[in-house]
Amino acid sequence: MNTREILEQHVKELQGQLQAAYVRIGVLTEELNKYKEKYRNEVDEHFDQRMKQKSMTELNYDGNEERGRYGEDESLGC
Repeated sequence: MNTREILEQHVKELQGQLQAAYVRIGVLTEELNKYKEKYRNEVDEHFDQRMKQKSMTELNYDGNEERGRYGEDESLGC
């Protein structure tokens, strides 16, 4: 084998490794997207459940987080 044939063989091996890496990247990307979607759905579900609970039980459903349980002002931090 001469130098050219050796280099061509190395290039073919590297191209095969690169192709395998592309396939693996594709699989990992699909898996990552699946987990992202699952995470986002769980966060949305938790947020929706939290807002539903606040609307039924708390006075500060309107977003004023500085009111206490009975509507008192807690913004002073006393």
